Amino acid sequence: MLKKLQRIKRELFLKLANILPLSGWKRAYFVRRGGVNAQKGCWIGGGVHFDNVHSGLITIEKDAIITKGTIILTHYIDPKQKGINFRYGKVHIKRGAFIGCNSVICNSCTIGENAIIGAGSIITKDVPANQVWAGNPARKIKDREYND
Repeated sequence: MLKKLQRIKRELFLKLANILPLSGWKRAYFVRRGGVNAQKGCWIGGGVHFDNVHSGLITIEKDAIITKGTIILTHYIDPKQKGINFRYGKVHIKRGAFIGCNSVICNSCTIGENAIIGAGSIITKDVPANQVWAGNPARKIKDREYND
C-alpha cells in the first residue's frame, strides 16, 4: 500500500511539472519531488515525460537542458530473452548535455558531458561526451568543436 501511495505521489508531481506554466528552472523542483535525481541548475522544458515507475533511476546533472516533448524511459524489453521480459536501467544525463525537442531516450544509457542530441532523435545507447548525435536510431553526426 505504501509503495502504491509513493508511486501516486511521484506521478502527481511529474504531471504537475507538465501542466503548470513554470519556467524550466522551477519545473525541475517538481520533477525532483517526482523522484527524478535532477540537480539544481538543470533546465527542463514543458511536456517532458519521465518514466514514473522507476523515476529514481533518472539522473540529470547541473547545466543539462532537456527541451519540450522529450520522453525518458527507464524500462525496456530485452530482445535477447524469450517472451516479454522488462528490464530496468539507469538513464544519466551529464553536465551541459542538450536534448532537442521530441527526443526519446528508450534504453538504459548515459548522455555524456556537453553532448547534443538532435530534435526527434531516438536514443538507444550511450552517447559519448562532446559529440552531436541525431536520427532514428540516433548515431554520431560529428564531434563538437569549440572556438576559443
